[in-house]
Amino acid sequence: FNSPPGAHRRNTMSRVNTILGMILSFVFIMAGSQKITDVIHPDTHAFLANGAKSWGPIWAPHFRTLMTTLTLDEHTAAAEKILLDDGSKTYGVLLKNIGYAEVVCAAMLLVSMFSGLATVILSCIMAGAVYTHMQLDEPYVPPAVLLTLLIIKLILPKGSAASSEKSAKLKKKGSNKGPSKKD
Repeated sequence: FNSPPGAHRRNTMSRVNTILGMILSFVFIMAGSQKITDVIHPDTHAFLANGAKSWGPIWAPHFRTLMTTLTLDEHTAAAEKILLDDGSKTYGVLLKNIGYAEVVCAAMLLVSMFSGLATVILSCIMAGAVYTHMQLDEPYVPPAVLLTLLIIKLILPKGSAASSEKSAKLKKKGSNKGPSKKD
């Protein structure tokens, strides 16, 4: 093999990135699904739904501040009902929205074109989870570990060295052709 220096290492890191993406995708599909429905494991869904009652009061003031900053005060009540709580003070809407975001981003992790965006969105969700658990004086290690893995995924190389080497060879081969002859 006549590979450029570091190509093997880059290719290995790219594979690690892909495998990490698959593992994170599975984790977030499972975690998000638990937030959306009680079909998979009713006890876990009930535990999360009960926890959401304390998440909402932490995030509602931040949401209102954001809406004021964006000068959207007149839309705050409607946006709160769509994104945080339907008025029941259970914050089930917030729970489901987080779950939907996790499941959609988990699927996006598997498509290289959207993987970076999904990783950034999931990192924001995990940063919010760490903040929430710290505010509630609850263990925050699981979301912190997921946040760390997401950051590692962002840092690792995305493309394989083999594909960039092929691309470079094709460019070189194309540039060696002489002027085309026209009839």
